[in-house]
Amino acid sequence: MKAIIASALLASAVAQESPPLRNRYRRDPMSPTSEYCTLHKAALLQIPGEHLREDFVYECVESNGVGGALVMNSEQKTSLGDMIGNGALELGVDQIDIRRAKRSGNKIMLPNGKINTRKGRGGGSGRRLANVTGKKPILAVKVIDVNGLARSESLEEISYNIFGGGDDLVNLKSQLFDCSFAALEVTTDYSAFASDAQMLKINEHVTDTAPGVMEATIAIDITQNDRYTIHNAVTAEVNRLLGFSLPGPFEQVMYVIEKCYVGCGWAAYAYINSWMSVYQSNYYYQPGVQVHELGKMILIFSLFCVNILIRSDCAVIISH
Repeated sequence: MKAIIASALLASAVAQESPPLRNRYRRDPMSPTSEYCTLHKAALLQIPGEHLREDFVYECVESNGVGGALVMNSEQKTSLGDMIGNGALELGVDQIDIRRAKRSGNKIMLPNGKINTRKGRGGGSGRRLANVTGKKPILAVKVIDVNGLARSESLEEISYNIFGGGDDLVNLKSQLFDCSFAALEVTTDYSAFASDAQMLKINEHVTDTAPGVMEATIAIDITQNDRYTIHNAVTAEVNRLLGFSLPGPFEQVMYVIEKCYVGCGWAAYAYINSWMSVYQSNYYYQPGVQVHELGKMILIFSLFCVNILIRSDCAVIISH
């Protein structure tokens, strides 16, 4: 048992020495925790026949890794689009001034007027992720919620469905290789990209029997939370398990969740010129969805793929 009397005396002494609370600065609880956030743009893939409010959403990630949707007026949205279009702003790298913004749940509400920006200062990954040649290290994460809700496939099956193996000739790895005319190779061998310390932690969670896949259990109920809360929780837990902040040595990280329950209509979503993509239900193992989302992330705008599953020849046109 703690020394209650000593604690009480210490608290009393601090209270006597400290100035009254009304004379001290108190942060507005509605204010974001950071002065700047890194600008991102999420591309959501709509499920045919279902409603999706927006297929592109501007989002911002604070220094603590917590992201949220940017709420702004139409003039600000147009201005932001223009700055991205003319190269003044780079998605996933450059930052937005949110010192006068308000945060409500998973929304960051910008004040009216000009959007102030600055060039990225380490808010991005620290390296280029939009590589379209060479080896691309990718990690997949099987997400388990607080109630045990998760995809029924084992880690081994998820690895097989994404990265292939044996007689599986049509998967994310094979399709990106074919669509890039053999210029881009997905790899689950991270040794050339990770430090020795990182590899020690990765090997604790990614095994040879399920290459490229780990699991993470989050302390929230996915049936009661939106996609922002879920992927923020997954990122925080994977960071904790691996001992470093994502993306780390990975160029892309895929979150696989059991199903969407709140704010649905999407099969998957990915962040342009960034590292994270999220897949719900069985969409994670559909090569057309995989290539579409990874293409968004690495800025491949026209991919021509053949013989995806039993479908006829297809052209996956990726625009932004």
